[in-house]
Formats: sequence, structure tokens, C-alpha cells
Amino acid sequence: MRLLIVIPSFYPAIGYGGPIFTSYYTANELSKLYIEVRVATTNANLDRKLDILPNVWHKMGNKFFVKYYNETIINKFSVALFFNLWKDIRESDIVHIQGLFSTPVPIALFYASFFNKKILLTPHGTLGKWCINSGSRLKSLWLKLLIQPFNKKVIWHATSQQEKEEILALFPEAKVIVIPNGIKFEEFQNYNILSKEEYSKKFTGKKLTANKIIVSMGRLQKKKGFDILIDAFNHVLKEYPDAKLLIAGGDEGEKENLKKQIKKLNLENKVFLIGLIKGQDKIDFLANADLFVLPSHNENFGVVFAESLAAGTPIIASKNTPWQEVEKYNCGKWVENSVEATARAIDEMLRKDKEIMRQNAKQYAKKYDWSNIAVRFKELFEEMIK
Repeated sequence: MRLLIVIPSFYPAIGYGGPIFTSYYTANELSKLYIEVRVATTNANLDRKLDILPNVWHKMGNKFFVKYYNETIINKFSVALFFNLWKDIRESDIVHIQGLFSTPVPIALFYASFFNKKILLTPHGTLGKWCINSGSRLKSLWLKLLIQPFNKKVIWHATSQQEKEEILALFPEAKVIVIPNGIKFEEFQNYNILSKEEYSKKFTGKKLTANKIIVSMGRLQKKKGFDILIDAFNHVLKEYPDAKLLIAGGDEGEKENLKKQIKKLNLENKVFLIGLIKGQDKIDFLANADLFVLPSHNENFGVVFAESLAAGTPIIASKNTPWQEVEKYNCGKWVENSVEATARAIDEMLRKDKEIMRQNAKQYAKKYDWSNIAVRFKELFEEMIK
């Protein structure tokens, strides 16, 4: 079986956050299951291009190849992809198109339909109400003219029941399969144990007194609700005056607003924006915290929640995310993303037995290991071929 993944950007373009790692791990794990995986993408990496030879196949592993088409206008259009993607699609058995509001998507849908290929379409959380309403007014026109005509020819992939419902709200006749995203569970079991002082020095550069460390992670954008978290944390300080809040993530237009909010609340020595972290630093950041909180306005899955749980750190997720099960497994809270509800949840979680929740979190997170998720994808692809 030859699988072609078409995606606007691909690893190592990590500036785009979680979806980049998700697509990489999906491809890598599938290639281990005797599927030839090819990825057609562009060399776009936020406001620059990847330093990699474009328009040729790069071997990433056994049965795993990637072609980075040169992006003519970064994040907008690739002439090379437009004129050559059809060759990649013609040679494939299944075309897995990822993303929605980018030019490679309708191009791939057209070519795949022309060659009568089996198509799986993954929107990566772009169809949530908050995302649609807060984005460009052209989104509805894009969906009507460039996606709707292919609706009967594709199988939609949702990462949660919540995302499935979001897809069906816009495309009632769509066929939708739910397979969650995954994590490399074992990677999050190998972490350096840090004292509160060592932790604060490592991630803020300052020696701080902290009895509780609350963390969050994600691209600094309005969707993530970091402003709600900061206000909620300000309330929590009344009960835990020595607590610290660290937020990790690259800036996507919201950093200055958050800095102004922190200054206005006089929290410069309490709340820290530490920038993008990855690798072992990311694992240590999550594993040594007392609590992970992300009051996002919308997440179709939210890989960082699963990563935090795998590292043994309980979570607080908003009801705009599909993480209600954490309450059942006693490793988190699922609440409205309001300041009051978030503050109450933080206070409640900080009073619970951390070690019990740590064990519960790890046990729950195991089911999201990529080895298990890849098998489900393989079974889906085999059924599509039949």
C-alpha cells in the first residue's frame, strides 16, 4: 500500500506547533507497519523557508519519504506543488489530505478526485465555531466553493467526537471516522527531577521561591485563552501567594497583549512567558509542574494535554476541548473557560493528592501512544482500499 500525505507544512517546521509533530509521528509509525508513506508538502516555516533542498524526495526512514515543494509565496501558494502534485497523487493508493484553509488542500482534492483515489481529509480542528467565527469572512466561501464539491468523495477524519460534530454541523452528509491524535508515551517517562528552585532557574533564569508551579503551553494566540488563565491565576494567588505560572510557546501575535496584562496586574515576578521549548526541556517542563492548565476557546484534540498526562501532571481543560474523561479517571478537571471556573478548578486540583493523580494520569495517557493510533489508521486504510 502506498500512502500519500498532502499537508501545507511538515516537520521540521515546528513553528506551527502541535499539528507538525502529529503529522510526523503518524507518518513515521505507519511506515513501520509495512505501508510506504510519502509526504508532499512545502518548505514553509512561518515567515521563512526550511533550509532543505526543495522539490526532491528525502528519505526520512524505511518506507518514509518527504518532498518539500518550494513555496513561491510563503504560507500562500507554491507554483511547484500546483504543477507537480498530480504526479505524486497518481502513483498513490490513498491520499490523506491534512489541513483545510490552505491552497494545497483544494489542489490535492481536485487531483485525487480526477485520478479516482481514495481520500481521507483531516481538518485539524479548523471547523470549530470559535475558529470559523474569529477567522476570515472568506472561510465560508472557501468551504462552499473549494471543499463542498468533494464532500461525497472523501472520508473525514476527526480526532474526537466533538470535532466529528463540528464537521457534521457544516457538512451533514459527511462520512466521519474518529481516531484521536497520539503521543510518544515512553518519551515522557524519561525526565530529570528538579527542585522548585532548579525548575524556576532553568525556565525563567531566576531563583524564585515557589510552593506551587502551574504551567501552560501553546502558541501565543487568542484561541488558547491565556488571558483567562492569567486572570484566574491572579485569583489563586490569594490562597497560594508563592505560586508561579509559566507559559511556554512561540508568539503568534498575542505576546505583547499578554505582557501588558501581566504588567497591569503587577505579576511580573509571578507570571513568565518563556518562549518555545522542545525536546527534553519540554518533557522536564511538564513532568516537574504541579498542574497544567489551558482554558482554550477551541481544541479538536490538544496533544499537549495528553503529553502532560503522560508526564504525570494532571490537567485542567476547558469544555471547548474533548478532555471530559479526565474527571472520570481522577487526573484533571473539565470546566468552562471562564476566569471564575478556571480559578476554582485550580484551587481544587492543588488541594488533591498529587501522587495519586500522577499515577492516574500516566495510566490514562497510555492509550494515546502512537503505536496504538497507527494500527487504527492502518485498519482504516485497508478498509478504504477494500
